[in-house]
Amino acid sequence: MTETALRVQPASAPERQFWLGEQIAPASGANRVLAEVRADGPVDLSVLDAALSAVARRHEALRTAFVIEDGQVVRTVLAEPVAEPPLRLAAGTGFAEAAAALLGADTFDLAAGRVHRAGVAPDAEGATVFLAVHHIAFDGLSQEVFATDLARAYGLAAGGRAPDLPVRERPAPGGPAPAQRAELTAHWRTVLAGAADLPVPDGGPAPSQRALAQAGVAERRDTCPPGVWQAVCAAARRSACSPFVVLLAAYGRALAGLTGGADFCVGTPVVARAAGQEDELGCLINTLPVRMPELFSPGAVERVWAAVRDTILGSALPCDEIVRAARTVAGRRMPVYQAVFAFESWRRVEHPAGPVRMHTVPVPPVGAVAEIQLQMCELPDGTLKCVFQAPLTGSWAPRLADLMLGFRTQLGLLAPESGPPHLIDPEGPA
Repeated sequence: MTETALRVQPASAPERQFWLGEQIAPASGANRVLAEVRADGPVDLSVLDAALSAVARRHEALRTAFVIEDGQVVRTVLAEPVAEPPLRLAAGTGFAEAAAALLGADTFDLAAGRVHRAGVAPDAEGATVFLAVHHIAFDGLSQEVFATDLARAYGLAAGGRAPDLPVRERPAPGGPAPAQRAELTAHWRTVLAGAADLPVPDGGPAPSQRALAQAGVAERRDTCPPGVWQAVCAAARRSACSPFVVLLAAYGRALAGLTGGADFCVGTPVVARAAGQEDELGCLINTLPVRMPELFSPGAVERVWAAVRDTILGSALPCDEIVRAARTVAGRRMPVYQAVFAFESWRRVEHPAGPVRMHTVPVPPVGAVAEIQLQMCELPDGTLKCVFQAPLTGSWAPRLADLMLGFRTQLGLLAPESGPPHLIDPEGPA
C-alpha cells in the first residue's frame, strides 16, 4: 500500500470486467463514459472548479487505483483524487466534440488512480459540464448522483462556504454465499441450456470480442413522442408487466426479423445497488441475459415477461460467472448474448445550486459493448429517445436503419395505439 492509500479491497465483478477490458483493448470506447450536466444561470467558473474537486474528494470511486496483488485485481482507495484541472471547452461544444477532447488514449491510468477528467464549456446562458470517466468507476445512475452532488457543492461555494461534502465511503464488494452461488449457477445452466447465438445479419462474419472493443461506432437516432410511451404503458398493463418488457419484446422481434434468429439472448444492464448505495458513484450494475422465447405468436409479451422473471431470479450472480456457467458456444465471439438493450427510466431532477440550476443530459455510449445495441431513455416530457449503435467494422452497421424501422414497426404492433414513432433523424451521424 502506498503512502497516499487509505485501504485496499478486492475489486467487484464489474470492476474486474472493465479492468480486463482495458488490458485487452486499451483506450477502448467500450470502457469509457462521458457524462453531461447542464448548468443554467450565472455560472462562476472558479466556483464550478471548486465544486468539481469537492465531488471527486467525496466519492472514493473517483480516487481509486486498480492494481494486481497476489494475482488478484484489487482497488486501492487514495487519499486524494488524481486528475488534471478541468479542461476549458469552447462555447457550444457538443457531446462528440467533448468526447474527442476528453477521451484521449492517455486520459486514464487505472494503476495510478487516474479515472476521470472534467471539461467545462461556458456560454452566455450558463455552462455545460462534461465528465469523462472510466466505466470501472461509473454507471448510468452515477450521472444523477454526480449532478446532485455537483449542485450541492456549487451551492455551498456560491454562498461563500467551503464546498466540503461528507466522504462517501465504499463498502467492500460482497457476493453470494457458496451455497447460494451453487444454486444460482444451477439456475442459469437450466435457464440458458440450448440457447442460440444471434445470427449475423446477411450471413456476414462474426466479429471477435477484441475487434468489437477496438472498433468505432455507427449510430442512428430515433425519437418517439409521448403518445408512444403512453401506449407502451397501456400494453404493459394489459400484460401485467413493466413497460421495459414491451420495449424488449419489440427489440427482440426486430432482431429476429432481420436475422432469422430464434431462442437467442439479449443482454440488459440492471442496477446492482444495495440498500444505502443510492448516493454512491461507481460501477454498480450487472449485465444479465434474457432469453428470447417464441416472439411472433400470440402472448409474446407475456413470454418475454416470464423470461425476464427468470433473469431477475438469478440476478445475484455476476455476469462473468453466468458466462462461465452457461457459455453457449466456445469461440472468440461474445458468449451468451451478442445484442444489448438498455432502458434508462429513472427520474431526472433539476437541482438548485445557489443562483444556478443543474440537470443531467441523457448521453449515448461512446463505444461498442455488443455486436448491436439499443439504448432508450424516457425524458421528463414522456418522449422516448432511442440510440441504435453497432461497430463500424461489423455487419450490423449498414443495417441500423433497417433495425430502427423494424423496431418501430414491432412497437406499433405490440402497442397498437401508438402508431409509428416520429423519426427525428432518419439518416443519423455516420
